[in-house]
Amino acid sequence: MKKFNTMKKTFILIASIIMFLGCSLDANNPNNLLEEQLGVSAFTPMVNGLEGVTVRAYGNILAPYSVASDEMIWIGSRDAWQQLNFGNVDNINNEFVDAAFFYVAEARYWADDVIARGEEFSTSNAFTSKNRTDLARAYWYGAVTYIFIADMFDDFVIGSAKTEAAPAVGASNMGSLYDIAIGYLNKALALNAGLTSELKATKARAEFSKGIWAKVNPVNTSAPLVSAASAAALAAEALAALGDDFSVTLDTSGSAPDTVGGLDIAGEVNDRLEMRLSDTYVISSDAKRPDAYTDGNPATTISLLDPIDNIPDPALYKNVANFTIAQLYPKYPIVSGREMHLIIAENALANGDNTTFTAHINKIRALDGLSDYSGQIDATEMLEHSRRVNLFLQGRRIADHYRFASPSEYWINTSPAITSPGSFFPITISEIQANENIN
Repeated sequence: MKKFNTMKKTFILIASIIMFLGCSLDANNPNNLLEEQLGVSAFTPMVNGLEGVTVRAYGNILAPYSVASDEMIWIGSRDAWQQLNFGNVDNINNEFVDAAFFYVAEARYWADDVIARGEEFSTSNAFTSKNRTDLARAYWYGAVTYIFIADMFDDFVIGSAKTEAAPAVGASNMGSLYDIAIGYLNKALALNAGLTSELKATKARAEFSKGIWAKVNPVNTSAPLVSAASAAALAAEALAALGDDFSVTLDTSGSAPDTVGGLDIAGEVNDRLEMRLSDTYVISSDAKRPDAYTDGNPATTISLLDPIDNIPDPALYKNVANFTIAQLYPKYPIVSGREMHLIIAENALANGDNTTFTAHINKIRALDGLSDYSGQIDATEMLEHSRRVNLFLQGRRIADHYRFASPSEYWINTSPAITSPGSFFPITISEIQANENIN
């Protein structure tokens, strides 16, 4: 498995940095350090802290997102999780979306701040090749954060100052967040810092995700397929360099527990059992955990069948096993070789190139020893299934529910997910109450 960066025991999270810098005594302290005095030597800890808050934000927002899809089902005691499961995604008062909003806003702010500092430091003679790699990492973390905000929220606030409230981006402008992500990735690529292929893969995802965003804002079920030639070209370059089954991940770690946060998906599913993976995907005879995710046999764990071979889907099994075995400390796939093939395949299908579509679907199927697809079912149906199992628990499913007119079986008829398809998370109550610019 390809890692962008491994977690470190020396995490300095933004909270701890602010706490340290904010301590002040009414004394003439020769060791007093002001925030504006931070220099190049502090940049690596800043980027490590950015890694930490990015992981924490993603794991915490992935929980409400996934339970609002058909991937998970609520089984616990907290009704706000159930409301998400029902498809009530736009409630500003949902306590779990609101709790995750803090982490996501923190990660977004700290990414922009660290990147700005790194760009300033880069003009210094003390800025080393290691610092350039750190800056490339900072760009990547920032890009990832902007991507999942645009993927999961209907609106957001992007502020540039700690003490000044900013206006909302606006629902119609949320697609521009992908452009910010792409801009960061372009700057990272220009550094030539040794992360070229991973950055190209992420840029392919950003460009393609922008295309998906356009298909659900507003929802277009009559033409759900995304045509994105540039994304497909980048995906092909990434595959050539990294292979068919690479994975670039955000990693949690017991040695860095602050990267987990209070309501992360692993803790809620694998530990507290507030939610579980749904019967649509897994066999769970005790209605708590998948039955046999450690035995290497999809037949004992997976309920969703491959549409060609009619067997429990092995790609889904790998994602279920990787998440469940990890317990509290999973790896979160951000971009993968399988997704690169899916991007190329969908772009081809959108442009009437069934030969290329079939070739790349079959490259994915070959990774799991499955029979070739040769038109046994409708191509769009084949695409949706392939995305469903290969991108399981990766923050993609709700958009696919909408654009493929395939609602979650758990959504109730009165929910916004049904009555206003294309609904995602709103700006939440904590931001609304604190920000005079938000009505």
